[in-house]
Amino acid sequence: HWKAIVALTVIAAIVAGVVSFLLPPTYEATALVAAVQPKYQMRFDPKFETLNNIQLPMKAYPALATSDDVLVKVIADLGDVLEEEDREIHAFSGMVEATNSADPSLIALKVKSRDPVKATRIANTWADVVIQEINNLYGQTDEEAQFFEEQVTTAETNLKSAEDALIAYQATNQTNILNTRIAAMQSSLRAYYDAAQAVQLVTQDAHNLIARLRLQPSDAPASLGDDLTSLFLEVQSLSTKHQLPIELQVTSVQSFSGKTVGEQIQLLEDMVSTLSDKAAALEAEAEKLKPQILDLQEQQQEALTEYERLQLNVSTAKEVYLTVVRKAEESRIAAESEGDEVRLASYAAVPTKPVSPKKKLNVAVAGALGLFVGVFGAFAWEYMSSPRKDEKAQG
Repeated sequence: HWKAIVALTVIAAIVAGVVSFLLPPTYEATALVAAVQPKYQMRFDPKFETLNNIQLPMKAYPALATSDDVLVKVIADLGDVLEEEDREIHAFSGMVEATNSADPSLIALKVKSRDPVKATRIANTWADVVIQEINNLYGQTDEEAQFFEEQVTTAETNLKSAEDALIAYQATNQTNILNTRIAAMQSSLRAYYDAAQAVQLVTQDAHNLIARLRLQPSDAPASLGDDLTSLFLEVQSLSTKHQLPIELQVTSVQSFSGKTVGEQIQLLEDMVSTLSDKAAALEAEAEKLKPQILDLQEQQQEALTEYERLQLNVSTAKEVYLTVVRKAEESRIAAESEGDEVRLASYAAVPTKPVSPKKKLNVAVAGALGLFVGVFGAFAWEYMSSPRKDEKAQG
């Protein structure tokens, strides 16, 4: 059946060729958009860091390019260039295709149309819209610079308020006065404690002398005049050093002479009693100072804490102000510079050769298909005819 096979192959090729010649040609225009990395990153303040080495979302760009929002803007910009039926979003999306090339930083925007000029205008308009939308989404904007300018104004107001509060507090701050009063009271308290200790030592010496005198007959003449004189002089020195004087019945050193041992013991015991009263008075005065000092220390700490709080507010407000000022300047310069995320790599040229229909390919495919069908049909015919021949041979 080779004639039938050849005929079927030729007929299929002819039909495919005729159809391909009758179909209107379709042209494809391609515009290229490139994603670029910035050459430098401004960083005026390390506290408000500008991120470096950011991986640009290049794989997302084709999806953004074919999003409904972008396509609607392209349709609006093209206006009467599009036919009425092509202005529908679904119909228009069938005309366009966005893909990454071998280099993912290069995005190809392809448009197919029967009119090569229309395809070119659509591709170039689409490229302009895509560049604008991606840069607005990922790049530095005027809105960001305006945001930081507003933050500068707010930070400046907060700093002024913090400084005014600190100045107003300093007009009533009694920290230094409290420090002076506490120091004076602590000095007095220390003097009382020192005096009490000195009285205790003198009292101990007096007890020692009394013990030595008791070893002698009470009516015997005293033989410890020197010791008594030394002790009395020590007591007199205490009276001149401290605020609470010691008043003894004996008014002079000579009063110790000419007395018996018993009389001297009585005199010393009177002195010990006076010294005990002195020690008690010193302790009482010291106890009076303690709550006063503690109260002043509480006031001092409250004043110091309030001052430190206001000072911290000023320091924090100043740090925030300086930070946003630097960032605002950085943002302003970045907004004025060429900091685009994507740029136009190439506008589409008017295509001269259609991408479809591919006549030679269609003829070749149709011929191959006709050949396959012819061969398959020949085998099927032979299979169906074989049983009948066998039946005739048996008859």
